[in-house]
Amino acid sequence: MDSFGSGGVTIAVNGTEQAAVPCGTLPDDKAENIHCIGGASVENLRLKPREAALDIPGISVIKATTPGVAPQEMRTGLPRAKALHELAKTVGTASEEGIRSAGFDIILTTSTALPNHHRIIHPDGAAGFNDVNLGRLAEVFRNTTGH
Repeated sequence: MDSFGSGGVTIAVNGTEQAAVPCGTLPDDKAENIHCIGGASVENLRLKPREAALDIPGISVIKATTPGVAPQEMRTGLPRAKALHELAKTVGTASEEGIRSAGFDIILTTSTALPNHHRIIHPDGAAGFNDVNLGRLAEVFRNTTGH
């Protein structure tokens, strides 16, 4: 248990554990409201075959007030997606500005199941999701665990 008692999460920046903070808070900019289930490593950010085949290829993310809200929304909206539920223990968080500064963009792709669903896209389409670009994208995220 961390120093905040149950409900705290560990913040990792670029793979390095930084601090434990209470769920529902971020130490920095409140604009960090874009969340990637499974965390923001190059491996997790790579397009899955289904994502690459979309009309506008991109990575699924959820826009929410805190990292803890994103997995809750995903678990409620997709109750049978058990593999995603497991991945949701780690969440990568970034701002729209940070995502754009890495050369990507973000669009709203809402659905009934996930009303706050967005997609990170690249101007070069699927080809833009190469390891070099994904490395830049991963750097603008911070990962939290314990969700």
